[in-house]
Amino acid sequence: MRLLFLFFILSAFPAMAHHSFAAEFDDKQPVTLDGTVVKFDFTNPHSWIYLDVKKADGAVERWSVETGSTNALFRRGWRKDSLRAGDHITVDAFRAKDGSRTANASQVTLPDGRQVSAASSRDGK
Repeated sequence: MRLLFLFFILSAFPAMAHHSFAAEFDDKQPVTLDGTVVKFDFTNPHSWIYLDVKKADGAVERWSVETGSTNALFRRGWRKDSLRAGDHITVDAFRAKDGSRTANASQVTLPDGRQVSAASSRDGK
């Protein structure tokens, strides 16, 4: 019985460290990022897309875009090689509350034109 109790207590620690969408991102600040993939980290607890986005004045901004977990992405058809450096993509996302160039992706338009879910934590899935 004590072992079972210890298991439940210890298994809760990763969940407590996990943030909610609302804690970090603002669903009232949608952003569409059209740019070139620099790196795709297919990792847990969230995968990340690093994207260079060219502004109207020609300057390039580096964005860090959070997606869902590898499992959530995998169930939606993603694989670790779904994005490669140099791919041109469009990301529909929500900006970070702190004003940084960080966002939480809801949908990604891949180089072949397919639109795929980014398994956003906003969706609660």
